[in-house]
Amino acid sequence: MRILTTCSYLILCLSYTAQADNIQIKSSFDLLVSKPVTNTSVSSGSGMVVEGNNLLVVGDDSPWLFTLDKTYQVIQKSIIEPFTLNKANRINKKIKPDFEAMTKIKYKNQTFYLLLGSGSKKHTRENGYLISINQEIKEKLSLNRLYTILHDKAGFHNTEKINIEGISTTADKSYIFNRGNNGPNIIFEMNTNEMLAFIKGEKKLPSLAVHKVILPTIEGYQAGLSGVDFWVEDNSLIFSASVEGSDNSIDDGKVLGSFIGVLPISKLTGKSILDLTPYSHKITHNNQTVLTKIESVAIDTTDKYKVKGYFVSDNDDGTSQFFEFEIVKDPPS
Repeated sequence: MRILTTCSYLILCLSYTAQADNIQIKSSFDLLVSKPVTNTSVSSGSGMVVEGNNLLVVGDDSPWLFTLDKTYQVIQKSIIEPFTLNKANRINKKIKPDFEAMTKIKYKNQTFYLLLGSGSKKHTRENGYLISINQEIKEKLSLNRLYTILHDKAGFHNTEKINIEGISTTADKSYIFNRGNNGPNIIFEMNTNEMLAFIKGEKKLPSLAVHKVILPTIEGYQAGLSGVDFWVEDNSLIFSASVEGSDNSIDDGKVLGSFIGVLPISKLTGKSILDLTPYSHKITHNNQTVLTKIESVAIDTTDKYKVKGYFVSDNDDGTSQFFEFEIVKDPPS
């Protein structure tokens, strides 16, 4: 499904709500989600941003930055770093960089894509990239120092591991999401420019806020933070959290479902553990959980009460699923 105009998108969504393959959730906000479109050319989609009329996508076991149009067709791909590929055209799990988080940032008066490895394996998954919009500048970043500090400041036990899955930026802040499948679910908050300066070895770590959160469960497994983007007019984070039947950050488990939420930034006070359950809605259809593992949220258009964008799911089979979504909040009475 392709967005043509605001009107046509609303008509399509409303027509889908009458069909068996659409998902609609009503609570503090209305969420419309299209039926998924599977792309077999993009492996394990895990990070995504909207750039004009295109989607920029990375996969956790892929060496490419993909450019897709809004019908989810690949129109370009550029190499991030050469890796040896297996027969399935994927990077083997033991050596994959595990690019899981992606956002756009302003850096030195330019716009860049910032990619982060998950950090769930020392060195192998502790790298990131700054890639300019025109993709002419690609700078590799070591995230070892940053992830070591995050691990320490969050109070992880020695056996627990960082597993960064999402990042979003406001005008001056970065919000980094740690997935709680081998440690707690945590939202890290820091100044973006100071964070980059620390990564590049130019200064000490900036002031850092650590927000521990808990999420709802499916079949006894707590959801793990997986994706995020910033809704400017609402000053909120649109987040995804997915559930796997696995108790660690390395092994894939059975896909059990996903949640979508709208979290006002004002709730991130740092005073106690924040329960995100009231802000989260499980994606269901006909009272049945939709078995998809949403990995990234990419906002396209927004106003004060409405946001439209895209989700990408990695269901651990070497393909990626794409969804359009629309969130509508009621104006205050």
